[in-house]
Amino acid sequence: MPKKEDKNPFIDMFQDFGKSMQIPAPDVSSMMDYHRRNFQALQSAAQKSTSSAQTAALKQREALEQTLADISETFKNSAKDADPSAMMSSQMDLAKRTFDATVTTTTEMADIVRQGNEEAMGLLKERVLKSVDELSGTKKKK
Repeated sequence: MPKKEDKNPFIDMFQDFGKSMQIPAPDVSSMMDYHRRNFQALQSAAQKSTSSAQTAALKQREALEQTLADISETFKNSAKDADPSAMMSSQMDLAKRTFDATVTTTTEMADIVRQGNEEAMGLLKERVLKSVDELSGTKKKK
């Protein structure tokens, strides 16, 4: 129990002032629900972005595996040919296929990431709009 001399009259004055103003206490439960919905929206958006990044990484891995398999096959076939022009033609064909696959894969990966980010931003936009409605009091009470 605090001693009487430990009390601060300045703090007591503010406490008395607050009591006399009859300021309503905040509804902590509603505030927590509000922030919980905000965090859920952030979590959903982060999961969507992470999912699209994982899909893009998987696509990149598949492309790399295919490229390495093509390189291996080309060198196996080149070892059989002693003709330098056939080897050069084979390597040029490999370079063209690899370039085309890289362009295609890069485009697909960009689309995957773009779509994931658009969906994540859509989730956040939806939450912001709901939040504005909640704060402005236009949300109908159930």
